[in-house]
Amino acid sequence: MNQPSATDSAITQARSLMRAKDYQRAISVLQNLLEKDVADEDAMELLGMACFFSKNLDGARDAFEQLTRHNPGHSKGWVNLGAVLNRQGEYKKAVDALRRAVQKDRRCAEGYYNMGIAQKGLNLLTMAISAYKEAIKLKPDLVDAHINLGNIYAEMKNLGLAQKCFLDALKHDPQSKKAQSCLEKIQATQKVAKKEVSPFGRLVNVAELDRQSKTSGPRVLDALERQSERDLVQAVTKKIRPSAKEIPQVLQESLQAQLHRLERIVLQSESRLSSSEQIEFFEQTVSDLHRMKSVINEGLSELREHLANSHKG
Repeated sequence: MNQPSATDSAITQARSLMRAKDYQRAISVLQNLLEKDVADEDAMELLGMACFFSKNLDGARDAFEQLTRHNPGHSKGWVNLGAVLNRQGEYKKAVDALRRAVQKDRRCAEGYYNMGIAQKGLNLLTMAISAYKEAIKLKPDLVDAHINLGNIYAEMKNLGLAQKCFLDALKHDPQSKKAQSCLEKIQATQKVAKKEVSPFGRLVNVAELDRQSKTSGPRVLDALERQSERDLVQAVTKKIRPSAKEIPQVLQESLQAQLHRLERIVLQSESRLSSSEQIEFFEQTVSDLHRMKSVINEGLSELREHLANSHKG
């Protein structure tokens, strides 16, 4: 029977130490191993993980960067590097690393999940939504992806979709305190929103009709009306600002890249068209652009309606 090599023994020892959460000793074992064999990929990967778990993010980053330099095709190395960069708040670099990961492995749910975190960190909400959806499609029981997606929808005031995400998370993990807490918050918000909607219709204001029949002139507002109008403008601005900021980013960064990829697919062999993934991404982006446009149009319509119904001097 063959005896395990010194390298195999060191790797086994490091794994055992990591299972025992003795990360510092594991790091020492792996560093000693890499001094003897600088090209050992298992040692690089384990070293990065041990550093990460011990909250040594710089050490983890160095290890995963070394791994991906040594083997650019190591998809897990790119995923782990992206996760570390996310923790360090370097979201643009994280996106670059994670794109490399999913290019190497299109079915890597963790790659898309971490991409969602990075895109959210850059406030590219539509792209983050697409990334989380892809992660969930590949791995439906990825509970944190459901929760993070729900939190984005909640931030966008889409309470119905947010609630669905949290319920989906609880289907896969009924004991998830995080999902339960998020669900309770969104349900409380929905109750408040329902109470704020008046159940009564509005009768025609005869005096208002009389004023509208007169020749229009400069608008004269008292202090209360002026404050009410100011509050309306601020509320509408707050509602449409995320979409207004996101549309240029999607058009410039996401849509342009997707159109380029579709062009390359069309120009290449017909066999490349057998995958509908890029078309689905494109359809999702177009759908998201329509949704953001609708949000802006609704806000502007609210302002127009207010001006049409406001008092004329």
